[in-house]
Amino acid sequence: VLKGVIDCPDLPLNVSRSFLQNDGYVKRISNHIAKKVADRLNGLHNTERKTYEGYWDDIHPFIKYGCLQDRKFYDAVKDSLLLKTTADEYLTFDEYKARNEGKAEKKIYYASEPNRQAASVALYTAQGIDVVVMDTLIDMNFMSFIEYSGMEVQFVRVDSDVTGLTEDSDEGAQLDQAHLEKLFRDALDNQELAVKLEALSDRELPAMLTEDEQMRRFKEMSVIYGRDFPMPDKYTLVLNRLSPVVQALAGMEEGEDTQLMCRQVYD
Repeated sequence: VLKGVIDCPDLPLNVSRSFLQNDGYVKRISNHIAKKVADRLNGLHNTERKTYEGYWDDIHPFIKYGCLQDRKFYDAVKDSLLLKTTADEYLTFDEYKARNEGKAEKKIYYASEPNRQAASVALYTAQGIDVVVMDTLIDMNFMSFIEYSGMEVQFVRVDSDVTGLTEDSDEGAQLDQAHLEKLFRDALDNQELAVKLEALSDRELPAMLTEDEQMRRFKEMSVIYGRDFPMPDKYTLVLNRLSPVVQALAGMEEGEDTQLMCRQVYD
């Protein structure tokens, strides 16, 4: 905890809030406090890493807010910002990049609800990819800020992409995507459903539902800021052409049993 007292005889006592917010002395005091906070955080990170990690769950929303409000503060603490993984490890951005080099390709995979998204998280961790937890209200803005800050990373939620889950295989490449698409669209009574085939490395997984990252963010931001832009959920059904279930469906004609299987896979 950072505590202190600032003695500033140049500030008048009888002032309005708006005066204080625009007063030059107050701005200099604010900059000085921000520098002291940044120095303290960096000091903890560099010399007492475990203690710093112990504080992180409690203080990170305030640090992220400070970064959003003050670019100088962000520049001062960016090397001490931590990412908490679903395995309860704490990594800096550079540490995350180093551990996932060749697997994440400048992407940071995250879960906003780790328990609900546990199945998707497990698919990535099985590939040796760290998944971080971004589950606070400020994280949506913070992720966008980081993406445009020059750090050259992109945040991707575990249920919005399958890039890290595919393998290079020709198996199932001959499956008729148009036929599978028609089966699922008819079974679900949704002719707008987007369907695509991928070679997902987990052969026991017949399908995944993904939702575009940016579209979902826009929708969630609209809700956060109270904007009345009703937007329907728009998912893509990714069928695993390595799955025996999908391979079996590809050879079936339309019928009651086929529709039941399609609905089960989608559910």
